[in-house]
Amino acid sequence: MDTNTADKLHHNIACSFCGLCCDDLTVQVENSQLRITDNGCDLCQAGFSEPLPPTAAVNRQPQINGHSCSLDDALARSAGLLRDSRQPLFGGLGTDVAGARATLQLADRIGAIVDHMNSAAMMRNILAVQDSGWMTTTLTEVRNHVDLMVVFGNGIAERTPRFYERFFNNAESMFGHDTRQRELVLIGASNDNELVQNSSRITRFPCAPEQLGTIAMALRSLVNGKSLQTENIAGIPQSQLLELVQRLRDARYSVVTWNSSELDFPHAELTVQACCELVKDINIESRCSALPLGGSNGDHTFAQVATWQTGYASRFSLASRKPHFDPLLFDGERLLSEQEADLLLWISAFDTRRKPPLSAVPAIVLGRAGMQCETSPEVFIPVATPGIDHSGHIFRCDSIAVLPLQSLRASGLLSVAAILQAITEHL
Repeated sequence: MDTNTADKLHHNIACSFCGLCCDDLTVQVENSQLRITDNGCDLCQAGFSEPLPPTAAVNRQPQINGHSCSLDDALARSAGLLRDSRQPLFGGLGTDVAGARATLQLADRIGAIVDHMNSAAMMRNILAVQDSGWMTTTLTEVRNHVDLMVVFGNGIAERTPRFYERFFNNAESMFGHDTRQRELVLIGASNDNELVQNSSRITRFPCAPEQLGTIAMALRSLVNGKSLQTENIAGIPQSQLLELVQRLRDARYSVVTWNSSELDFPHAELTVQACCELVKDINIESRCSALPLGGSNGDHTFAQVATWQTGYASRFSLASRKPHFDPLLFDGERLLSEQEADLLLWISAFDTRRKPPLSAVPAIVLGRAGMQCETSPEVFIPVATPGIDHSGHIFRCDSIAVLPLQSLRASGLLSVAAILQAITEHL
């Protein structure tokens, strides 16, 4: 971005702070401070308005062991640490497409283990897909076709705040369907009530998160004509579930959705699998699709780039010069807690709060300017934020659309891709 660009309003800006990647924002820039003036939500307001530290601030300067240094010294020290490491771990991985490509290039060069900071949630979906597959749809299809949506979970609107506004309560659809007639079923201790406008067409089945899989399996049994030897399933009368089954059969286009980051309990991948299998069963008689929601800190972006290049989204090693996937062995948190890794390269360009976990393992941190780590890493290099400080691309959570990110201000910071390429040149 030209340093002489006047402060102004930027229209049709894409947001990188949740998986919806809404691309209709209006952003006001004044003296390098950003503010959403139209179509914002709490997540994007917080992400865009994060203050840029003054040029002389410590957390905007490269550091070695907590002491400011030149960028070249930080790059050289990082390269030396990576060169000497026998089992490096690349974690965090909050970056855009170009940053993900550069990360994987460096990981391949030195034989690193790769694990995204959100991989625990990612694996709940990935393990279900690996085992039995799924039938998914896109946000655009939902926006234009859905007439019955079944939500498994507690807070879709908390993690993707504009989902209902943009893809369920939208005033118009491409094919003229009356969106006011859409029906919503919320299964779980839902926090979404106040954010859904068509409250008269909502059915609520309250239950604990751990019971979501039980309900999905019960619905599968009823869809397949099997009787259940109980009148209540997770506190819900069987008669009400039978009524929902009939609504799913009668729907023109139903959608089953969830956010895997909510399913934080043992073996939650089985809940995801139950939802996916329910969708398959309904499709025998009607039309239904799954819509896995979520996304933050570039997790869908990194997963897509890593899958292109290695066949795996996360939790794999390149130490043997070919990808080796193991979701247990290459769990980054486990590797750090048991000190099986001897060096951590942590990348977090979107969120200053996503810091490297406390560990005895030495760390190189490429963090959004303003990040303050609990303990000083071996090397800290402040990096530009995609979609704010530099242009780039990011994947939407349905993995269909790649959204362009614009440069909105001149921060003088380098992107993750540029820093990693410079480190690679120092090896």
